[in-house]
Amino acid sequence: MADRQPLEDVPEQVLRLMGRLERFTGRMPMGQVVSAIVVLGVLLTALMTGAVWWAERYRQGQAFRAEARSVQAQVQDRLSHRLLQLHQMSALSWMGGGTQAELAWLPDDVIRLVVHQASARQSHSLLLQCLARQQAGEQTRFCPTVVRSSDVIGALAAPVPGKEGEWLVWSIKASALWPPSRADSAWQIAGRFLLNGDQGSDSVTDQAITLNVSLAGRQLPLQITGRYAPRDWMGAVSTWAGVAVAATAGLLFTAAGLHVYLLLISTRRRAREMAREMNSALQRTQSRNQVVMDAAPDAIVMTDAHGVVQWCNQACSSIFGRPPEAMMGHGLAEVLPVLGEAPLQSWFDQHGFSNRVIGYEAFGRRNEGTAFPVTVSASRAELEGEWIITFIVRDTTDAKWAEQELLLRDRAIASSAEGVVISSMTLPNQPIIYANPAFERITGYEGHEVLGMNCRLLQGPEHEQPAVEVMRQAIARGEACHVVLRNFRKDGSLFYNELALSPVSNADGQVTHYVGVQKDITERMAAEQVLQLRTERLNAVFELSPDGFVVLDKRGEVSIVNPSFERMTGLLAADLVGLSGEAFDELLWTRSESVESSAVKAGGMLGARDEGDDPAGMQRSVLQLHTPKPRTLVRIVRQGGQDSETVMYFRDITHELEVDRMKSEFLAMAAHELRTPMVSIFGFTELLLKRSFSDERRADMLGTIHRQASVLINLVNELLDLARIESRQGKDFKRARQHLQPLVASVLDSLLVHNDPRKVRCELPGEAVWVDADAEKLSLALTNVLSNAYKYSPEGGDIELDLVWRLHEQRDQVGIRVTDHGIGMTPEQQERLFERFYRADTSGNIPGTGLGMTIVKEIIELHGGQVTVLSAFEVGTTVTLWLPAQAGAEPGSPAGDDHEHAGDAQIKSRSPETAA
Repeated sequence: MADRQPLEDVPEQVLRLMGRLERFTGRMPMGQVVSAIVVLGVLLTALMTGAVWWAERYRQGQAFRAEARSVQAQVQDRLSHRLLQLHQMSALSWMGGGTQAELAWLPDDVIRLVVHQASARQSHSLLLQCLARQQAGEQTRFCPTVVRSSDVIGALAAPVPGKEGEWLVWSIKASALWPPSRADSAWQIAGRFLLNGDQGSDSVTDQAITLNVSLAGRQLPLQITGRYAPRDWMGAVSTWAGVAVAATAGLLFTAAGLHVYLLLISTRRRAREMAREMNSALQRTQSRNQVVMDAAPDAIVMTDAHGVVQWCNQACSSIFGRPPEAMMGHGLAEVLPVLGEAPLQSWFDQHGFSNRVIGYEAFGRRNEGTAFPVTVSASRAELEGEWIITFIVRDTTDAKWAEQELLLRDRAIASSAEGVVISSMTLPNQPIIYANPAFERITGYEGHEVLGMNCRLLQGPEHEQPAVEVMRQAIARGEACHVVLRNFRKDGSLFYNELALSPVSNADGQVTHYVGVQKDITERMAAEQVLQLRTERLNAVFELSPDGFVVLDKRGEVSIVNPSFERMTGLLAADLVGLSGEAFDELLWTRSESVESSAVKAGGMLGARDEGDDPAGMQRSVLQLHTPKPRTLVRIVRQGGQDSETVMYFRDITHELEVDRMKSEFLAMAAHELRTPMVSIFGFTELLLKRSFSDERRADMLGTIHRQASVLINLVNELLDLARIESRQGKDFKRARQHLQPLVASVLDSLLVHNDPRKVRCELPGEAVWVDADAEKLSLALTNVLSNAYKYSPEGGDIELDLVWRLHEQRDQVGIRVTDHGIGMTPEQQERLFERFYRADTSGNIPGTGLGMTIVKEIIELHGGQVTVLSAFEVGTTVTLWLPAQAGAEPGSPAGDDHEHAGDAQIKSRSPETAA
């Protein structure tokens, strides 16, 4: 057995070849086989050597031809160059004259020949004969071997232009045409021209070739010979290296053949020993196989081609209820009825392939006649002309019961509306091994797409969800968990997955699988999000609403109070929550002085209904609060049905009522102010139309009409200006960076007050002060302030104007301060100073519309500034127009405090230096 190891390492192809050689040589004597191998090796060696030698000669021939072509091209180039030079010398000799001195520049081997002087030059008679034989009109002529010299191949002649019978003749030497040998070439090249019937050289050379070159219209044969002479030892060795390698390979092949034949002889001897060992091993194997087959749980039966049992194992007793002795010699169809329906040949053709049947399900028959499910596998083989069929029969009764139970469970899981997925915890990456159709419907993945993948593929880019960490910890502990995940379908759409994970453990308590039951709750989460968003919006509206809300729960107790109600009433939510509706009404009543107090108090505020109450459970009432400050509130109560909440809505209409009052007062004042001049105009014009007056009286009346018309026009203009400013909110202002001092000076220069010669005492700093303002609108505001200073100081007194600075809300402001020493104002008058049509003087002695200061306030505030007024009755008034100072204005601390005191009659001006 130890000798078998070398054969096991031999390739299968070599073994087959050795088998064929053994069969071929087994009947021949050893001497004949050895002789045949040697002869075959010698022939193969000679064949390989000759082929390599011929290939080397062919390669050398190709290299020589390429070298000869190169030499031919160089010789042709030199001949063409000689021809061109001869043409140029012929042309130059015509231009330079014909004397010998004038032709001294010609080369030594170029001569000038005159045909009509041939008698004086007998040495050139052969050349003249050559020239005479040429046809007329040729420009260049070549005469071969006109000069007897081994190196001269002929003469090249060209006529001299313009001179009849004169020629330039140039002797052509072969040595001058032959190129020098290249240093890198392995060939020794030689050559000669074959002229006048020359047959070439008879010397022995490696290669020879005859090529043609052209000269003056003639083809000159050029014989080129070469000898291969490598310049180093590597070139010489490489020439015969291939031949040596081929000869060596042939010898090695012969030696290999002899070795294989000797190996066959030794193998033949070992084969006889192995045959004896194999017979012994076969007997042991048969005994061993018998023991193994008897121990197999499946029935193993061997039959002939007709199905008659030839052998069976002991398992037939437990499966069919028959001992092996009882089955031998009987047909197998007695225990497998399916085999009796057709011949075994057709049964194999119908249910098998390649002479095999695998896993065929049928029914067997026990000894008592009971049918039971079996799985039949069979194979057949032909041995010495007879078919041997082997059957393996397995009792699948228990497997069928288990299969039916598993099938029922699979159908139940597959029919579930919730996705079910099973992951293996024993395989790397915990892959999915099962997913039911509901999982496919929820995620959009096909079953085959997720099998072998980890469940994290549903997480998309959101791998750090809190719920994922909960799952990881639960899986690490081997526990169940219930989470809600943000997962993504195959198409990338988001869905919310309510996932319940449950571990599956083996008998040792080790978790082997996890079962996940998932439910798509996207619609529920969307509804919850919509509800949450709506709740947040309602809460935001409830918290930020300027109106008050109070909610009573279904028990009639206060549950919610918003901040606006706290601001309206001064009642805190902490004190109100938990109060009953009646207690809330009593507390609210103590702070109100409603006109309907008796009726409301008797019936309760929740029970009071106005005529405008909404019949659908809406109740309205009006409350007059006196604490924390006077307010007028409208309360609307919406009562739901039984077991529903009650919502109270409170709206502060104090400002609306004040606006209505101011609107009424404004209309009354406007009508009064418009009516007064209109009555005067109407009255005087009526008198002028109905009566005659003197010219003096008539002029006086027309003057009155003119003044009243002017008052009316001013009033309308101021109303229009105020309306335009309020409606456009400064959008039509043409604001730009202005130099304040020239703007103030322009207003003072254009200010004219009728019958008042006083001038404004102005103190302005020399340094430039810059503001961002509309010059026209700011001039109008300053004009109104200065006009009031004149009108409200009728008894005289100085009117002063200067600039002051202050720091207001972290910004520098410059103020235009106007001070008069007139009648001043009381504190009550100051509070109403900016009301429309309000005038401090109600006597009518001081002209005006009552809109000037309202316009001033609107203009200055739209510039981002403020108007401050300090006044004392019978002392005077100071009005300051504050504007944001731009770069370049002098900053500084305020003139006094940012809050000016009303009792100060005067504010002293400060220079920019003091302000700084």
